[in-house]
Amino acid sequence: MTKTSAVADVMTVGEFNRRINRLFEQDPEMQRVRVQGEISDFKRYPSGHSYFTLKDDEAAVSCVLFRGSAGRVAFNPQSGMKVVAVGKPNVYDKTGRFQLIVSGMEEAGLGDLYLAFQQLKKKLADEGLFAQERKLSIPFIPQRIVAITSEAGAVIRDIIHVLERRYPGFRLLLIPVPVQGKGAELEIAAAIKRANAESLGDLIIVGRGGGSLEDLQPFNEEVLARAIADSRIPVISAVGHETDFTIADFVSDLRAPTPSAAAELAVPHKARLIERQDQLSSALELSVLRRVEQEKFRLTQLRERPVLMRADEFVGPQCRQLAFLKQQLFSEMKRLPREAKNTLLPLQHRLSRPVEQRLAQENKKIELLTSRLENRFRSKAAVSRSQFERLVASLDALSPLAILARGYSLTYSEDNNLIKSIENIHEDDKISVRLEDGSLLCDVREVLQSSD
Repeated sequence: MTKTSAVADVMTVGEFNRRINRLFEQDPEMQRVRVQGEISDFKRYPSGHSYFTLKDDEAAVSCVLFRGSAGRVAFNPQSGMKVVAVGKPNVYDKTGRFQLIVSGMEEAGLGDLYLAFQQLKKKLADEGLFAQERKLSIPFIPQRIVAITSEAGAVIRDIIHVLERRYPGFRLLLIPVPVQGKGAELEIAAAIKRANAESLGDLIIVGRGGGSLEDLQPFNEEVLARAIADSRIPVISAVGHETDFTIADFVSDLRAPTPSAAAELAVPHKARLIERQDQLSSALELSVLRRVEQEKFRLTQLRERPVLMRADEFVGPQCRQLAFLKQQLFSEMKRLPREAKNTLLPLQHRLSRPVEQRLAQENKKIELLTSRLENRFRSKAAVSRSQFERLVASLDALSPLAILARGYSLTYSEDNNLIKSIENIHEDDKISVRLEDGSLLCDVREVLQSSD
């Protein structure tokens, strides 16, 4: 009889949980309880159900606000609020988790942490620590990135993964620190000061994963906010999830919604930079060739100008007109009486001498102008030649052939397309390898994935 009774008392876990719930249902005082506390880690899901923790200085209880009851709440619940939750206790059968099923809520004021957050935010904003003009610009390609976060969390792994994908060959220095708990803000602030004092990098990422308001509290402390504000190295804040905001986000030089997004913002996409460089190199080469052709055409035009090729032809008509007038003058003088000739001869000499002097002066001017034109032409040609030589030198520096001379090679497919990745080649393909002094024709025996 004793054995039978003992066996009857054994319950399954499900029966045990259901019996606890029946005990709650049998107690009239437990059918509608009012519990006051501060909301923590509030999350609303697409289904319309909301989950959060209600806590005070002594304890905490898990709460669920189903979609049907949420419509009766007259305000928007958020982490940090003090509320009075109305509901009934329950043990969830599948997990055995004790929770309060909330059917209604009333506001009871702001929570202590949320109130402290708002007060510190206003204080620092009044001091100008959030002002846009005091924020430092993020370097386009940082030489070394300093990550200040936990060495054991997923944050550093996410940052490394994104950096490897976007900019292979990056340099990253990790300063491990605790990212939650009492005193964590002091160690994070000390790490920022150390990075500045020892010039450990030119960009700092401070971050951690998501969590409740209490978990993120170190990033809402004044000591950390002032360390970020005093940093001479730009700081990217990557704390929590996209919807989480901390004091560190407001005072940092750039806020990233997640640690992975911080890595995205820290470095550009290297492959796209190389592609853009190739485009600019091609455009520069084409521009230089066009400029050289323009200068050649202009030089030819200058060389073929009549004033340079046949300068004497420009004064030829005037010289012939002068000779004709002199001949007419001599002919008219022959027909004059002797006395008139004696009178006109001195006049003739006086007239001819200024004409000859004027001709001599004009000839000197022509020679001077011709000399100036030749000097200017030589100077212009020297400048054009110097520019041409510099452009040729720039083309040589950018030319793929110059790279080949340093021991590199270019690989082309059978249809003469440049191969940039092993994804574009397969076994038994025929390829050609371009070297400095020739090419190699090869057959692909095996395609190996890089271990780097």
